[in-house]
Amino acid sequence: MIGWLIDLSIRNRLIVLMFLGVLVVGGGWAIDNTAIDAIPDLSDVQVVIRTEFAGQAPQIVEDQVTYPLTTAMLAVPYAKVVRGYSMFGTSFVYIIFEDGTDPYWARSRVLEQLSVVVGKLPSGVTPQLGPDATGVGWVYEYALLTGPYCPDHPGGLWQDPATDRWYADRKDAPDDDDVRARLVHRRVFPASEGFDVCPLSGGPLARADLDLSDLRGLQDWFLRYELTAVDGVSEVASLGGFVKQYQVVVDPVRLRAYDISLAKVKQAVQRSNLDVGGRVVEISETEYMVRGIGYLGSLTDAETNAAGAAGERIEEAHTEQALADLRVTALGATPDGVPITLADVAVIRIGPEIRRGVADWDGMGEVAGGVVIMRYGENARATIARVKTRLAELERGLPPGVTVATGYDRSDLIDRAAATLSHTLLEEMLVVALICVLFLLHARSALVAAFVLPSGVLLSLILMHLLGINANIMSLGGIAIAIGVMVDSSIIMVENAHKHLELEQERIAGGAEPRERTAIIAEAAREVGPSLFFSLLIIVVSFLPVFALGDQSGRLFKPLAFTKTFAMGAAALLAVTVIPVLMVYFIRERVVPERWSKRARWGFIGVATLIPGALLAVLPLGLSPGFRWALVIGWVVLAGLILLPQRLLPEAKNPLSRILERIYDPAFSFVMAHRVGVLVTAVAVMALTIVPFSRLGGEFMPPLEEGDLLYMPTTDPGISMTKARELLQQTDRLIKQFPEVVHVLGKAGRAETATDPAPPSMLETTITLERDKSKWRKRPVERFFSDWPGFIKWLPGLFWSEERTITLEELKYGYELPGLGHIPGLDDAVRFPGLTNAWTMPIKTRIDMLSTGIKTPIGVKVMGPDLATLADLSRRIAEVVKSDKRLVDNIVSVFAEKSVGGKYLDVRLDREAIARHGLSVGDVQDVVMSAMGGMNVTYTVEGRERYPVNVRYPHELRDNLPSLLQTLVSTPSGAQVPLAELAKLSFQPGAPMVKSENARLTSWVYVDIAKIDVGTFVERAKTVVSEAVPLPPGYTLVWSGQYEYMQAANARLAIVIPLAAVAIIFLLFLATKSWLRVAIVLLAVPFSLVGAIWFLYAMDYDLSLAVWVGIIALAGLDAETGLVMLLYLDTSFERFEREGRMRTPADLRAAIHDGAVKRIRPKTMTVFTTFIGLVPLMWAAGAGADTMRRLAVPMLGGLFTSFLMELLVYPVIFDVAKSVQLRKRFRGAPETRPETSTLTPA
Repeated sequence: MIGWLIDLSIRNRLIVLMFLGVLVVGGGWAIDNTAIDAIPDLSDVQVVIRTEFAGQAPQIVEDQVTYPLTTAMLAVPYAKVVRGYSMFGTSFVYIIFEDGTDPYWARSRVLEQLSVVVGKLPSGVTPQLGPDATGVGWVYEYALLTGPYCPDHPGGLWQDPATDRWYADRKDAPDDDDVRARLVHRRVFPASEGFDVCPLSGGPLARADLDLSDLRGLQDWFLRYELTAVDGVSEVASLGGFVKQYQVVVDPVRLRAYDISLAKVKQAVQRSNLDVGGRVVEISETEYMVRGIGYLGSLTDAETNAAGAAGERIEEAHTEQALADLRVTALGATPDGVPITLADVAVIRIGPEIRRGVADWDGMGEVAGGVVIMRYGENARATIARVKTRLAELERGLPPGVTVATGYDRSDLIDRAAATLSHTLLEEMLVVALICVLFLLHARSALVAAFVLPSGVLLSLILMHLLGINANIMSLGGIAIAIGVMVDSSIIMVENAHKHLELEQERIAGGAEPRERTAIIAEAAREVGPSLFFSLLIIVVSFLPVFALGDQSGRLFKPLAFTKTFAMGAAALLAVTVIPVLMVYFIRERVVPERWSKRARWGFIGVATLIPGALLAVLPLGLSPGFRWALVIGWVVLAGLILLPQRLLPEAKNPLSRILERIYDPAFSFVMAHRVGVLVTAVAVMALTIVPFSRLGGEFMPPLEEGDLLYMPTTDPGISMTKARELLQQTDRLIKQFPEVVHVLGKAGRAETATDPAPPSMLETTITLERDKSKWRKRPVERFFSDWPGFIKWLPGLFWSEERTITLEELKYGYELPGLGHIPGLDDAVRFPGLTNAWTMPIKTRIDMLSTGIKTPIGVKVMGPDLATLADLSRRIAEVVKSDKRLVDNIVSVFAEKSVGGKYLDVRLDREAIARHGLSVGDVQDVVMSAMGGMNVTYTVEGRERYPVNVRYPHELRDNLPSLLQTLVSTPSGAQVPLAELAKLSFQPGAPMVKSENARLTSWVYVDIAKIDVGTFVERAKTVVSEAVPLPPGYTLVWSGQYEYMQAANARLAIVIPLAAVAIIFLLFLATKSWLRVAIVLLAVPFSLVGAIWFLYAMDYDLSLAVWVGIIALAGLDAETGLVMLLYLDTSFERFEREGRMRTPADLRAAIHDGAVKRIRPKTMTVFTTFIGLVPLMWAAGAGADTMRRLAVPMLGGLFTSFLMELLVYPVIFDVAKSVQLRKRFRGAPETRPETSTLTPA
C-alpha cells in the first residue's frame, strides 16, 4: 500500500506539486484565521444562576432561594457538581457539567428546571442565567480615572515619548510611520507625573468636576452597552463607584403626626413615577398619539434647551427636576384641606445605592470600571482587539478630564505566549535544517529533508482551524515537540536515496547497465516507506493516553495531543507523497539541464535569483525595511542553494560519517566481545534509576507564568465595605511602591456579574508587572571567582554575571542576602493583622475558583449538616496543618473560613403581641424591610438611564438600637405601635456567606505552600489531619484544588497507559511480523526512562502531568528509533543471507556490524535532529516556557540513554537472538572475529 502510494506520487508529480501549492495557500489562510489564546480554556462547562433577593441575610437567601435551586439543579442531565453561594442579598448557583456537554444545550436544560422551581421561590424573586462565558472569560479590565486636563484641548493631546513632543491632533505629527506608531494619547495630566500646566499651550490645567457616581453612570450607561455589543463579548460587568439613588428619608415622628403609614408613602412614590398612553385622537384630520407625562424628572424640550444653554449637564437637570417632583408628591390632606406632600414627612436627597464591591487604582483612591467577559468559544485575541478599538472610539465621547486605564489585558499574555512558541518553532526548524546540511553535505538534499517541517506545520494549522482548536502554548507546544520527529521520515528517505545512488554508481563502475534515476529513488523510498509509516503510526498511538484524559487535564493536553498527531500525520503523508517527488527533482548534482550551454545555465541562475530578490526590495509591500531585506537575502540564499551545482558525496567520503564510524567502531567491537557484561550493566543501570525516581515529588501542572499577579487576601467575614475599602487601598499602595509593579487594580467584594461570587471579605488586586525584566531589581550571585581581584575577575565576569534579576518567587516572598538579611517581598509588605495572604495568577484563579471553588493550590472541603460544627472542624484542621512540625516549613498561609463569623441583628417577633393588635407577621416584616433596610420602590427614567428611588428611615434611627425599637408599625385601626411592643432585637453571630456543594453545607480551608510539591504535602497532611481531627458522623472531608486534578489524572492514566502499550505492541508486530523483534524494540523504552528520570532529578522537576506527557511522547519516539535500528540490522542480515554469507557466527557479527556501524549516519541524524529540535525548548523564556521545558526534559534525557542503548545493547541482543535462532546452522562452525573496520583511508 505504502509502496503503491510512493509510485503513484512519483508518476503524478505535477498533481503532487499542485497539492503542495494548495497546502501553502491554505496554511497562510489558516495562520490569519486561527483563533489565538494564551492557554486552552480549562474551565468546566458551567451555567450560573444569579438571583437577587434584596436586603436579605445569607441564611435567609440560603433557605428561601439557594437550597430550592440547588436541589432542583441536581436533576439536570450531565450535571456533576452543583455549588451554591448564599450571601447578603444575592444567591449564586453554579452547575458544573460533564466534559463534552454543549454549553448552550446545558443552558436550555437549566432553564427547563428553573421553570419548575421558580414557583417555590419568594414573590418577586426572579432567577437569571449568568453570561454564556467560562472561567477564562475575564479577558479585559479597565478603570475610569479623573485628573487635570487642558481646557484648550479637552479631547486630549498626542505625545511622542521618544522626543517628548506634543501634538493637538495625530495628523499634526510628522508623516512618518515609526513616529505615528509610537504616539500616545493623553487625556489627563496629573501632578504626580510632573504636570502643572498644559504641555502644549502652557495654559493652566482644569479639574474634572465628577464624583464616583458620575463615573459609575458613565460606565453603566455609556460604556457598558456599547462594549457589550462588540462581537465576541458576552457581558461587561460594572465595578466600583456608586450607583446614584434618590433617597426618601422619612421621619417617623412626622408620619405619626400626620397619621400617614409607611406603606402609603411607598405607594405614593410608586404612583408618582409613571408615563401612560391614551390611545389616539383625531384633530383636523390628523392623528395624535396621547401621552400622559408622569416620569419623575421629566423635562420639556424648552427646559432641556435652557439647561444646555446655561452650561448645565442634562443629567444634572434631570436630577434636580426629579428631586423637585418627589418633594411635591401628595400623600393626602389635613382636615383643613392643606395638602400633605412628601417634603412634609421626609428629606429628599441624592445618595449611594448599597454596594457589595469597591474598586481602587494604584492605592490612590476609589474608581469605577468594568470587566469585559468574553463569550464561550470566541477568539480571545480578536475579541480584545475589537474591545480596545471600540473603547478608544468611546473615550473621545467621555467628559474632559476622564480617561480609561487598562487594569488587565489578556492579549499581552497571548502575544507573549505565541511569540515564545513561534520563536522556538523557528529556531527548531533552522537547527534541524542545519543538521541535515552537516550530515549530508548536499544543500538541496537537506532542503528536501527539512521541507517537511514548514509544510507539515502548515498542514497542522489547517487541521487546527478546521477542528476549532485554538493556537495556544499547548497546541503550538505539540508541534514544537514533534519538530525533530517530523523530519525523521524524510531524513531516512533522503539518506536511503543517497545510499542507493551511491550503490548504483558502484554497479555502473562494475560494468552493469545504468538504471533510470527516478526508478532508483522510488526503490529507495519503497524500501524504508512501510517501516517509517508504522513507526509514525506508533508515535500517534502512543499519545492515546493523553486523548483519554478528562476534566481539566484533558482540556489542557488534548490540544497538544491533537496538534502533535496532526504534525506526525502530516509528516507521514508528506514523506510518502511529496518527499519522493522532491527527491526526484533535487537529489542530483545539477538542477539546471546539463544540455544547456554554460552561459545559458549561469544566466538562468542569475535571473532566477536576482530578479525576484530585486522585486522584493522595491515593491510597495508594506514591510519594514529590516524584514524586507531579510526576505531579499533569504530568497537569494535559497535560490542559490537550489540552483547551483552540488556534488553528491558518497557516505565513505563524508567527514562527519567517517568521524562517527571511528568513534562507534571500537565501542561496537567492545560490547560484542563482552555481551554478558553489557547486558548485566544495562539491567543494573535501570535498577539504579529507582533511587532518583523515589525522590521525585508530584504536582498537577507546573505554574504558567502569566506575566501578571493576583493578590487575593482573605479577611474577617464580618468586615464592612468601608473597612474592606481601607484595607484594599493600603495594600494596593504598598504593592505599587515596588519597582517591578506598573499598575494595580484592586477590588473588594464583587463585580456586577454572576461569574464573581466574591464576598466583601475577599480582596483581589490584579498586579501588572514590568514586562522588561532588565528593569527589575538585581541581586548578587556568588561565583567561583567572586573573591578574585578586580583586574582578574573581569574576564570570567564577561561570561558569568555576578548579579541576576530577581525571580517572581523572590518578588513575592523576598530573599536572603549575606550581610543584609532578608530583603522583603510583596508578601512581607502587605502583612496586616487579620489578613491571610494568597498569591496566584488571574487566569489560573478564575479557572480554579469556578471549577473547584478553591483559590489556593490545596484546599480542604469539610461537608456536613451544621454550620457551627463545620466552622469548628475547619478551624481545627487549619490549626493542625499550620502547627505540625512535619508541615510547618512548607506553609505560606492557612486560612479556615469562618462559617459563623458574620454579625446579625435579629428581630424576634412576638406573634401573640402582633395578633393582639390585629396585625400579621408580614405587616411587621414589611416595616423591618422598608424602614430599617430601605426598599427600592421605583426607578426613574432619565433618557437612557435608570436610577432607583429608595424609601428608608434616617441613619441615626437605623444605626441606634433604642431608636430602632421605636420604629412605628401602623395597625388596621390606624394606631401606631412601636416595634418594641411587637418584637425583641438582639445581636447574634451567624453565617457571613453560606456555601453548599450538591446541596450539602460546606466549609473550606485554604492552604498555600512553597518549596514542596503538592502531592507530597497532601499525603503528609492527610496523615496529620486524620490523626488529630476525627470527623463526627455525617461529616466528610475532601482534599481539593490542584491535588484533586492530579489524582483524577493519575487514576485515568493508570488505566489507559497499559491499553496504549498493548496497541503499540500490536502495531510493532504488524510492522515486524515477529514477537522477537517486538521484544527487542520495546527494550528501548525502559532504558529511555533511565535518562528521563535522571535528567528530571538533576533539573529538580516534580512529576507533573506535563512530565508524564513528555514521557508518553518519549515512549512512542523510542519505539520509532528502535524500529529504525532494527530495520537496518534486518536489512543487513537479509542481504548477507541472500548473498550466501550467513554460515558462521562470524558472518552474523559482520552482518550486524554492517547494519550498525555502516549505517551510523541515518541513525545519528534521526536521533540528533530530534534531540537538537527539542533543545530550543530548554532555553525558551516567557509565557509557557516552564510547561514546554517539562515536556522536553524527559524526552531529551530519554533520547540520550535510549540512543546509547540502541547503539551498544541492541547489537548484542540481536546477536544473541539470531545466534539462538541459527544455532543448528552454526553448530560446528569456526568462531572467528570478523574484520569490523573497513574504513577508507583518509
